[in-house]
Amino acid sequence: MKLKWADGAVSQARIGQNQSRKNGVRFLSQRFVERLCSDDQIGTELVSEIEAVVFSYLDPTDTLNASSFNELRALRTEGIRSEGQRLREQMVRLIREECTLRENAAKLQEKRGRLKELTKEREGLANQMPQPETEEEAKLREDLRTKRKALAAAQLATATDKQKLQKLRDVRARIAAFKAEMAKFSAEIDEMLKAAGVPAEAKVAFRPNFPEDTEPALTHREAAINTSIKEREGAPQNPAEGTIRWLQLQLEELEEQDSADKARHARIKEINARMTSIDAERQRVELEIAQIEGPEKQRIAAVRQERLSDYAAYFANLRQEQDTLEELYAPVSARLVAESAAEQEQDLEFSIRWEANLDNWLDRGTTLFDQRTAIPYGTMDGLAQAARKTLVPAWISGEPDLVRPAMEDFLKGFESQGPSPSKCMRGGIALHDVFEWLYEVEHIRLSYGLKYNGVGLEKLSPGKKGIVLLILYLGMDVEDSRPLIVDQPDENLDNESIYELLTAYFKTAKKRRQVFLITHNPNLVVNTDSEQVIVATVQAGEDGFPNITYQSGALENNVPHEQGIRHQVCRILEGGTDAFRKREQRYALPEEKS
Repeated sequence: MKLKWADGAVSQARIGQNQSRKNGVRFLSQRFVERLCSDDQIGTELVSEIEAVVFSYLDPTDTLNASSFNELRALRTEGIRSEGQRLREQMVRLIREECTLRENAAKLQEKRGRLKELTKEREGLANQMPQPETEEEAKLREDLRTKRKALAAAQLATATDKQKLQKLRDVRARIAAFKAEMAKFSAEIDEMLKAAGVPAEAKVAFRPNFPEDTEPALTHREAAINTSIKEREGAPQNPAEGTIRWLQLQLEELEEQDSADKARHARIKEINARMTSIDAERQRVELEIAQIEGPEKQRIAAVRQERLSDYAAYFANLRQEQDTLEELYAPVSARLVAESAAEQEQDLEFSIRWEANLDNWLDRGTTLFDQRTAIPYGTMDGLAQAARKTLVPAWISGEPDLVRPAMEDFLKGFESQGPSPSKCMRGGIALHDVFEWLYEVEHIRLSYGLKYNGVGLEKLSPGKKGIVLLILYLGMDVEDSRPLIVDQPDENLDNESIYELLTAYFKTAKKRRQVFLITHNPNLVVNTDSEQVIVATVQAGEDGFPNITYQSGALENNVPHEQGIRHQVCRILEGGTDAFRKREQRYALPEEKS
């Protein structure tokens, strides 16, 4: 489509393409309006049009040099959304940690059983041990027991020290990874500081770092542990008394002296070797049990609380995004409630609400459980009812303080109703998959848009949606002064709405912009005080193609009578003079007193 302007300039655009404010004309085709007002466009194109109006009401100094509302929202919420992503990642990390601890805890009975087996085996070996034949042999046996016990203790202590060395290596790895993250953060913050105009010499204050060099403390501790291990192990030659090597040499000598009977000696040596191995394993298992029942049990409880805190913090983070959006909506919201706003505009209200897509969340949960077995809350329907009763009200309340107790309450039922999740999961599903599903937040979002007479856009009829759209373009989009072409704005609207709403808006809008209407409704032609009416007539040409002719003029044009614009409008829109008069007689409306 090409347009030639009065100054001789020519502009063109393809009908159906996305429109831009750079275009010289605003064209609202019937198809465009119908598409925007269809159910599947709520939240997409229509919201984009709403955002464009909101953006036009912002003070230019508050737009942060963004070219659209979408860009501005991204700029204003970038930090908030980054924190939201960090909280999601933190929850996943805590879930993985808890699942590892739970896996260890699940082995507790197995470890206790192993401890009983070792104890029983040792008692059996002790009963099989040949009795000493002399007092000297009895003393030798006691010396052997003492030194074996000392050797086992020294070996266990050394293993513990080597475990500490591994922890130091893990600390170094974590520090290296964290420093890489700090370097990335520094690079990003430097760009932001530069954009904000912060002097280069001041940037150093924003670079994160450890207060002191961490390596000396790690190196010192590593050296101390290695020294302890070396001292405990003893020198390869002439080891000091009490060291591992010294104890091993002593045991070898004592075992050679234990008995002159070779068969008896071999049996005693075999039993002693196995008992030494059992004692070492018992000490290790006892330490593992103590770790599970002590620090790890406490850590599981702590991790759970940390995760719940992060879960609630995510909703607090969403609340910050809501506050930011409300700030962006503030200017246009003020316009809607101002005394100067038209009555229909006061029926409009910008709203931000919390939405939770429970069905999507449950669909993902369905893939985790083997529903041929009993699952938490009995069935997925039971679980859905519990979630709808307990979680959904908290999710959509927008109150972070309600989210945590709701999740705690839901999890209590999850743990008490039926078997534990690990016993009813599908094959290939891990426990952390269930926890990540329980704590996922992708189904929670902020929905924002318009309400008309207290009803959300998605619940309005196509006609009402059309009213909202026209209020935006005609009454509120005051910054747009481009000529406006509207194709059949009366579609899906009753005559009362057309007269009371559209005519007033078109009369106001034409004061600041040129308005072209394509319509079959007399209310819009007559009651909007049209300056010029164009009547199109189509006749078949000799070549078979339609031949369109146009007649234009003011509505007051009635000469000659049969060809005047007024007569043409009455004929086309009212069915002619006779039809109009007959309807008037039918209505028998009383004359209004002046």
